[in-house]
Amino acid sequence: MSNTLKLLRWVLLTIFVISIIVVLVTSWQLWRQMQIEAFVTAPEEYETVPEHPRAHFAQGNYLVNQQQNDAALEQFTLVLGSQQTQWLPAAYFNRGNINLREAMEMDGNDPQMIPLVELAKQDYRSALKMQPEFWDARYNLEVALRLVPEDPEVDGNFKKQEIYSERSIETKAFKVDLP
Repeated sequence: MSNTLKLLRWVLLTIFVISIIVVLVTSWQLWRQMQIEAFVTAPEEYETVPEHPRAHFAQGNYLVNQQQNDAALEQFTLVLGSQQTQWLPAAYFNRGNINLREAMEMDGNDPQMIPLVELAKQDYRSALKMQPEFWDARYNLEVALRLVPEDPEVDGNFKKQEIYSERSIETKAFKVDLP
């Protein structure tokens, strides 16, 4: 009986220690989640951004509202570096929106407009790969495609190289003796 009581005492002690560890880990996770929620509700009140995709996403939205597009692009890129797939389509969408807005503000002859629109199209396509029913991304992709079409027949600025018959060489099968 004494061995059974000793064994029971050790089992209860290990259960108690494991319970204390679970309570500590859970309370730490809850505290961390509360910090992230507080940051998301008011990102302007904090100097540092917590390392969580939702916090970077909130900071990116705040920076877009403050007209700091380059810093917002960095925040959305940090979201893309995370492995939480729930935030990725929205981060691609917002990056595409930033690039498309900047391109639309430029003059039509500005050479920097085309790369920005191409980046926006790439981000919209990435968002649609992950979430095909993302209709806002579809619409904005269509807007970007109208700005810079990919079909050379539609785009008047696309110059096709013409091969003149005088410059072209026709080859026929022939045998060449090599040394």
